[in-house]
Amino acid sequence: MTGASETTAGAFARRYDSVMVPVIFQPWARELIARAAPKDGEDILDLACGTGAVTRELIATGRRFGSLTGADMSNDMLSVARETTGATGIEARFVQALAGELPFPDHSFDVAFCQQALQFFPDRHAALTDLRRVLRPGGRVAFCVTTGLEENPLLQAQAEALEHFAGPEAGRAVRAICGLVGGDRIRTLFDEAGFSNIRVERVGLMLHHPDGRAYAEGAMGGMHTGDKLSSLDRASRNACFELFLDRMGGCFDGKAIRFPHVSNVVTAQR
Repeated sequence: MTGASETTAGAFARRYDSVMVPVIFQPWARELIARAAPKDGEDILDLACGTGAVTRELIATGRRFGSLTGADMSNDMLSVARETTGATGIEARFVQALAGELPFPDHSFDVAFCQQALQFFPDRHAALTDLRRVLRPGGRVAFCVTTGLEENPLLQAQAEALEHFAGPEAGRAVRAICGLVGGDRIRTLFDEAGFSNIRVERVGLMLHHPDGRAYAEGAMGGMHTGDKLSSLDRASRNACFELFLDRMGGCFDGKAIRFPHVSNVVTAQR
């Protein structure tokens, strides 16, 4: 990707990292790390790593891991991941790759994390089977997958506001985040891929941002929906953000937003 398209995509990645990661992906990264409890010397894979939220939280633990590797399909997201983790002084590698076509030898990792991405994989069985291939015997995984819109008021409000101002396709881009909601369905995916000791638990985190309007503009103009809003004039975009805040109801106090975010958290072993 070159020229204006690269600049736009890179800007989206940076906005995603500065607005959405601290509010949503950093807290979930901490939750997953606590559940998998990676140890010193272990080799770690951050699958569908985005801008490296899990990897940065792993670095923040202060443990001395054997290696830290992130894989994602978006080179723009990986560029931000390299930049932000590089500033820590800890070595991590980031590789452009598709889930299901991981460019790693068999038995490369002890632990793998994947947050809020399984629902987007076009072939979930292939992705999980290939992930199992690159794990060592006894290797552990920790995933989280958003549950339904009815449990996630932030996403519900985003979908409704975008549908109203930017059309059905914009709303579907948000609804896709809740495209894999059943715990039993998720368990079956891991079982069919050959994993054992599978546990699926519904977990809710209370998340917040001190400026709801800033979050609305940053998040709704970000990776999933930014192109859907770009054709609107400034007044229409502002009206979209205001409708989003109105639909947040009691989760918006006139300044800050505070809301539950519910996911199915999966832990399993190779």
